[in-house]
Amino acid sequence: MGKNYKAMRSPELSTNWEARYVVVDTDTGEILDNAQGYGYRTAQKAYAAYGYKTRDKAKDEQKRKKRKLVKEWCKSHKDIVRCLEDDEFCIAKGSYGPDDKFNAKWVKDSFEAYGVHDLPFTAGEFLRYWKE
Repeated sequence: MGKNYKAMRSPELSTNWEARYVVVDTDTGEILDNAQGYGYRTAQKAYAAYGYKTRDKAKDEQKRKKRKLVKEWCKSHKDIVRCLEDDEFCIAKGSYGPDDKFNAKWVKDSFEAYGVHDLPFTAGEFLRYWKE
């Protein structure tokens, strides 16, 4: 199932000096989103806003749960978190090799080196939420 909407220039909301865009259902021609009657300044902003408004909110709850798991884990493993922060700082200032990057692979390898297994989150999820 593909998207069946398109951002189009609105002749009613546009002026001679500024184009305004709305999101329209391609099958029916119905206006799905018009920015409360003002229209969007660009087609990209119209797509972004409509995508945000129609996102799957169940995924938001999953993200919230993962964030909470990471935060709780960090509170109970402060020594490991401190070591990871030190690694991140050293890599950023160039103390390690020029090809070293503080990324999910680095975090995963660090967890294995510290003997941490069976985490309720991935290294990528840890990176995403640990500093928020």
